[in-house]
Amino acid sequence: MMDLSKYAKSLNMAQSYVYAFYDLEDETKRPFYIGKGKGVRCIDHIKRPDESPKSTQIKALMARNSLGIDILRHGMEESAAKLVEATCIDLLGVDTLTNKVRGSSSLMGRITLDELHRLLLKEETTIAPEHAGLAFLLNSTYKSGMSDLALYEATRGVWARVPKDDNLKFAYATYGGLVMEVYQIECWIKAGSQQYFTRELTLKPETKRMEFVGRVASQEVRDLYVGKLISKRPGYGSPFVKVGTGN
Repeated sequence: MMDLSKYAKSLNMAQSYVYAFYDLEDETKRPFYIGKGKGVRCIDHIKRPDESPKSTQIKALMARNSLGIDILRHGMEESAAKLVEATCIDLLGVDTLTNKVRGSSSLMGRITLDELHRLLLKEETTIAPEHAGLAFLLNSTYKSGMSDLALYEATRGVWARVPKDDNLKFAYATYGGLVMEVYQIECWIKAGSQQYFTRELTLKPETKRMEFVGRVASQEVRDLYVGKLISKRPGYGSPFVKVGTGN
């Protein structure tokens, strides 16, 4: 069993730090979990296990004395640690880790050079009338590296006061103004009618919220908009805005 108590003093001197768990028998030392913390935070995962995939893997590696813990950066302010943590997760890909989310930095995560170019120079693309729809502002739910299914489920529901307009045939998943994906809307139904696999919903039976049934748009449409900064009016607190309608 690993003697954890001897590390308390040095960890308390490390200020905010970012750490990685990995299998000592893996020559590449590829992490299965990235975290940040202060004091004995990295040890808490071992001393206080839960039912998560991360804890399951930690238990298995501890059983054969093969758990590795590396400190990737230390001596930081918390804001810097958040950024380092999110950057490491973006680089490795959240789908390859046991982390539930990409990290706690509020800054935009991994994007392409073209996306950065459009974002910083404010190069906007206008949605054509034939592709009119709703741009969903996923600024609080989008995570860099999230799976295709998670992005779809974050976009399709659940929404209040959805416009009743059959001309709005497309749904644009946006983050920071950039289009991350485009879906073709087939229909709208009552929220909670479909099963969600990547998120948990708590809805009252009498809810009036809605969700759409859809599919990823054609490659022709995606080529026009995915990764582009689209022109749209301010949301004024609404989680979505009409695009391609001229108003």
